[in-house]
Amino acid sequence: MLSDTSSDYVQALPDAVVFKQELLRCITSKKGFFISDIARETGRSITTAIKYVHQMRDEGLIIPLDKPDNQGKGRRSIRFGINPNRAYFVGVEVVNFAVNLGLMNFCGELVAFEKHEFVFENTYACMEYVCSVIPEFISSLANCFDSDSFAPERIAAVCITLPERVNTFIGTSPTVFNFEDHDGRALADVLGERLGYRVIIQNDTKGKAWGDYCSGLDRQYRNLLYINMSWGTGLCIIINGQIYYGMDGYSGEFGHIHIFENNIMCYCGKKGCLETEISGRAVARKVTERILDGEKSLLSRKVLSGEELRLGDIVWAMEREDPLTLEIIELTGLMLGAQIAMLINLFNPQAVVIGGSLVDTEVNYLMYSLKMGVSKYSLKLMSRNVALLTSTLKDRAGVTGACYIARQRTISDIIAAGCAM
Repeated sequence: MLSDTSSDYVQALPDAVVFKQELLRCITSKKGFFISDIARETGRSITTAIKYVHQMRDEGLIIPLDKPDNQGKGRRSIRFGINPNRAYFVGVEVVNFAVNLGLMNFCGELVAFEKHEFVFENTYACMEYVCSVIPEFISSLANCFDSDSFAPERIAAVCITLPERVNTFIGTSPTVFNFEDHDGRALADVLGERLGYRVIIQNDTKGKAWGDYCSGLDRQYRNLLYINMSWGTGLCIIINGQIYYGMDGYSGEFGHIHIFENNIMCYCGKKGCLETEISGRAVARKVTERILDGEKSLLSRKVLSGEELRLGDIVWAMEREDPLTLEIIELTGLMLGAQIAMLINLFNPQAVVIGGSLVDTEVNYLMYSLKMGVSKYSLKLMSRNVALLTSTLKDRAGVTGACYIARQRTISDIIAAGCAM
């Protein structure tokens, strides 16, 4: 099992750690709780709850919040809450044209966010750049927070999401930053040595999906599909509230399913992949081709000067209602809707969430035709109750998800360290 929350994993943990995980999970979205509340939520006795709550207070995992006035009658109940400063988590999202960084506190709140524009390439220079902006970001946080609340040594882990195939549980990627002089070491270990922190790596689409899911969708849905419409096209499958990874951790390569007989070479080395017609990269190619064939666009000057279009150019043209770009986006949405209809017929999910730069615009042109494609090509019985949603976190979904992954993967260690105090 690849999930950190598998039954085998939970059974292997001491009861104290399991209880404290349950308690933290129960109260993450709450401002505070009384001991009677947590006993009821976890199904434990009041005596057991008192024992572990007092331990967690002594370990600094939780703190007393206030003492309600009971008008002097009986013992006053104390309300507790998670100590936000107990640990921090850094999320780093590497996408094709940016590096996004965020800091999350122990309560699960994103308290800092930063964006750097750059062009992703599978080179040493690119890896070094990513490794340089992370410590710069961490150093800058000292000027934003009180030294009593934040210190770099309180960072429990750094999670980096990459726009390629990643096996997050062994920390490897066969397709990015996999250089010979790493001597076969896992990429997560290489980056950890470089940065001086525990490093977790994850696929970018799974990171975005987990960010949106843990930020509210988890309270409504247990089974959903997340489509990342950016420069490429990715898929994350969430089943029973957990990411489905597949045997080797590479599930969700939706963009590399052979769909089209178009003889267009995909960057993966195959021809006819879904991404060759349905992706930001495909939209840029089609806009460029039609401009070179004589059609007019707000992007004409850039294309005719020989510059390559980037994702930001497409979004810029969409937001200004460039007719050529909107026409291609509309066709892209219709084709994507047809493929999502296929996924709905296969998985029968509760919801399909569309995230990524192509849907982060103020007016969501892609979704109009996408919904039409879903309606046209899916079985009504299968799709009529499926919610079609867009990302609520938009460009912060990736770093939020990365932080949540770092939190999920280290919380047992943090609790166990407290238990050993």
